Amino acid sequence: MKGVAGRAAALFGVPDRPSRAELENGARIVVCATLSWYLAALLKFSSAPVTAVIPAVLTLYRAPLAAPRLALQRMAGVLLGVVIGVAVLRLLPVSALSLAVLLTAGFLGSLLLRTDGIPSQQVLLSAVLVFGIPLPGYPEERILENLVGIAVVTLLGPWLWPPDPYRILHGRLDSYRDRLNRLLEDLPGRFTIGSRREKAFDEAADLWQCPRSMSQSLDQFRQGVRWHLVRRRSAPGLEELAHRIRLAERTATTLHHFTDQLQTTCHRTADPPLSDILAGLAPVAGAVRCALDRALAGADPAEALVRAHTAIRHHRETHRDQRATVLRSSLLLTIDVLDDFRTARFPGC
Repeated sequence: MKGVAGRAAALFGVPDRPSRAELENGARIVVCATLSWYLAALLKFSSAPVTAVIPAVLTLYRAPLAAPRLALQRMAGVLLGVVIGVAVLRLLPVSALSLAVLLTAGFLGSLLLRTDGIPSQQVLLSAVLVFGIPLPGYPEERILENLVGIAVVTLLGPWLWPPDPYRILHGRLDSYRDRLNRLLEDLPGRFTIGSRREKAFDEAADLWQCPRSMSQSLDQFRQGVRWHLVRRRSAPGLEELAHRIRLAERTATTLHHFTDQLQTTCHRTADPPLSDILAGLAPVAGAVRCALDRALAGADPAEALVRAHTAIRHHRETHRDQRATVLRSSLLLTIDVLDDFRTARFPGC
């Protein structure tokens, strides 16, 4: 039975156990949603103030530090949606035609009120709910309940187990460094053994998306800590991490191209000269790995970069055919990116 559960969890991408951040997020949602319901019921807006619960569920799920901003944007969407719904009900009878008019107006309104560049679905949702429940007092009830929920999310949500942006991003960057080290460690030599080639490519499949994901999270955290009194002190640390995440993003592009070229070349041929080329690339890849590891850790990669430049020059002198040039070019671009990073972060060293 346990084996079946494990296979089912793997099939649906369910982790073995929830992370601490997920549990804290769940507790934050439960507390804010329950308190919103209690306050709305205490104020006697309705006997079942469901809409007071929705702000906590929708705004605290992924970005708790950005909850106040998202909650206010949601409130703007609710107000606009209610206005559209009330206007359509007063001007037109309930019918398929009036629904089409409502949806058109709601969609245009969602284009005006965007959330992080995405049209706000809240406008359309609120308009449809008002249209579908044409009861006296329902629009006002919906607005008041949302106000309660948004007030709780804005005033309480960010203070309940607030995530530490620096710790989270630092941990993700360290994890990326570890995976990158394992991949680049004697990578060219691994391709001389046919049984291990596909495994190496499988390991790299999703690795190159990690820096882009970290960069997106960094932008969200920057917006969140700006208005958070406790986590505002994380801002300088985030700016220091931003340079390293940008380096990871730039080198992921060149190293992704390197592994793609390795795959293409190795699948095309496996003759002895190719083995010599790959063996000659091993010192270059090793030096690049060491330099990138130090740079992503925030240290000066000068010594490793000197070794990388020496190794790339030696490989250029000993392997002059087109395949060697193509494989070497991506590593050379990676070294150039590291040189730019060192010049900017360690001037005068």
